[in-house]
Amino acid sequence: MARVLPFQGCRYNVERIGDLAAVVSPPYDVIPDDLRRDLHQRHPHNVVRLILGEDRASDGKVENRYLRAHRYFQEWERTGVLLRESRSVFYVYQQEYPWKRGERRVRTGLIGAVGLEEYGAGIVFPHERTFPGPKADRLRLMQALPVNLEQIFCFYPGPSEPIRGRLLEATRTRPLCDFRDGASVQHRVWILQDAQAIAELVTAFRDRPLFIADGHHRYETALTFQKEMRQIDSPEGLDKAYNFVMMTLVSIEDEGLTILPTHRLVEATRHRESTEILANLKPHFHCEERVIRGGEGTEKFLEEMRDRGRQAHVLGLFTGGDTFHLLTLKDPGVLGELGEPPLDVVVLEHLVFHKLLKLEDAAMIRYTPDEQVAVGEVRHGRAAAAFFLNPTPVDRITEIVSAGDRLPPKSTYFYPKLVSGLVFLKVDPSEILNVPKEVS
Repeated sequence: MARVLPFQGCRYNVERIGDLAAVVSPPYDVIPDDLRRDLHQRHPHNVVRLILGEDRASDGKVENRYLRAHRYFQEWERTGVLLRESRSVFYVYQQEYPWKRGERRVRTGLIGAVGLEEYGAGIVFPHERTFPGPKADRLRLMQALPVNLEQIFCFYPGPSEPIRGRLLEATRTRPLCDFRDGASVQHRVWILQDAQAIAELVTAFRDRPLFIADGHHRYETALTFQKEMRQIDSPEGLDKAYNFVMMTLVSIEDEGLTILPTHRLVEATRHRESTEILANLKPHFHCEERVIRGGEGTEKFLEEMRDRGRQAHVLGLFTGGDTFHLLTLKDPGVLGELGEPPLDVVVLEHLVFHKLLKLEDAAMIRYTPDEQVAVGEVRHGRAAAAFFLNPTPVDRITEIVSAGDRLPPKSTYFYPKLVSGLVFLKVDPSEILNVPKEVS
């Protein structure tokens, strides 16, 4: 059973900060170096100082960005930049974002404290593999500053009611904050503190599995931190905050749950003529030319890919000029050893890259969810070729990971990313989740 509970969040004092857009940031793992510097300069209390502080040449064991994050957090609490809720609450988090042809989509989620569970328990499911480096980094930060600074993004299946009704009810009131970021994403947060609504939500989540969309490294780091705390903390209690992790939970039925594909770029240092690439692909793919000029043409090309992809494995290829290629797999039988039925991303990685093009070095491949960026990289000579993918359907994700498998790296790009800095969950050994009697 999933334990999804309200918590006493620690958050920025809106009256003190003003526009929260100045102090929030993207998740730590999608912040490039230039944005990292900009965020540090944007505001002295920007959350980047906590999640991805600046490295200094003099850093060592006694002074480093992890310890500075701890001092910043303490100082911000002491000076009233951060405040603590007086009671346990949920937060309703809504993102309204631009989509195609002027359309705007809305995604609504619930921010709560979710009980940590090992993957094998059948409650929380990962869909990607993790790497030791990022987990070691996040663990050092959590050891120095035992606070969940960013939400893990999960989606859940099952009927949307009564959860959807309670969330929409909250959104009819005045939000705690309402701001727009540089990507024209509107962020709104409401505090949900009605006891009956909280009780209904806790009950509604008890029989639902949770699938991690973003935050695998942070989730596994929280499990490691929990084990460390249980070794030093006695007596152990299930209500200790380190047994939980902060998540934003979104229904699989939410119309704003958007998954973008992550397109692949073959590095220009391994330059290949387009004729050579196509010659290697033609034994297994029908290669159809499409002459495309301008961004709208690229969008139509991807729409044709999506239409074709409903019936067959389809990839897109661009190697320069105005000619794109639609690649349709001739015989799915060649994929027998890849599982039934394999995803397009598996076809690209194993059949195209490894077997046909012999791209054995992972450093030869770069990734982007933006098709215009991919086209521009090829046109400017920074990539030899761009391979385009269709989005991975969310039902295929749940099907695959429920069976105990995981997707290849960069198989999905959930858009937009959750913003960091909306609320924090303290998880040091002294913290206990003060759960209201109605839901205990």
